[in-house]
Amino acid sequence: MKKVPVNKVREQLAKYLTEAERGEEVIITKHNKPIAKLVNYEEPKTNQKKKFPDMDEFRKSLKVKGSVLETLLEMRNEERFGAG
Repeated sequence: MKKVPVNKVREQLAKYLTEAERGEEVIITKHNKPIAKLVNYEEPKTNQKKKFPDMDEFRKSLKVKGSVLETLLEMRNEERFGAG
């Protein structure tokens, strides 16, 4: 890890970009306080892009007895939804 004042980074940006590309972290400072970190960019792994599991297997595992419409009508007739 290397600490470099912002004015030096402005003057020699290509040098510090090359160092970051090689894997070295460059901490950019202003008045001796860290303000930014220059690091090598890494592509995200492809398996991390998928946020939600495939729902097809889950849907296939559900078992509904009879018709969905019949079940809803029965529930309505039993006043489960406040109708009636």
